[in-house]
Amino acid sequence: MIAGAASAEGASRSVFLLAGTRDWRLVTTPYAVAETVRNLAAFPASVTTAWLRLRSQLVTVDDVLTIDKPAVFPVEKDRPLLFSALASADVLLTLDRADFSRLLGDRFYGLAIMTPGMWLLREREAGRLERA
Repeated sequence: MIAGAASAEGASRSVFLLAGTRDWRLVTTPYAVAETVRNLAAFPASVTTAWLRLRSQLVTVDDVLTIDKPAVFPVEKDRPLLFSALASADVLLTLDRADFSRLLGDRFYGLAIMTPGMWLLREREAGRLERA
């Protein structure tokens, strides 16, 4: 979400821009919003302004802190992101290559985990998104 607000030309912003013309539901959780807001302080005020505009496109669902399946995911702080996405989404979009490196491009109990760029490329290759 920070990348979508910080760069007007990246894949993260494209997801937000394209969602308005597609049948895409962009989902977040209170935990993810709080993490985004906390990190905004490291960016210029223009990023906060962009975030406030983009925020209105997001549907907020409840945080999911535990699941009824075995889960070996060592990054405790990111478990709520992973578990909430599993409960509410078809794909988890993340640029967190450090914490999600083992799962990027793979699935977690059927949930695809991709960078925004990977996901847009998949949509384009599937014929669901035209080339820019």
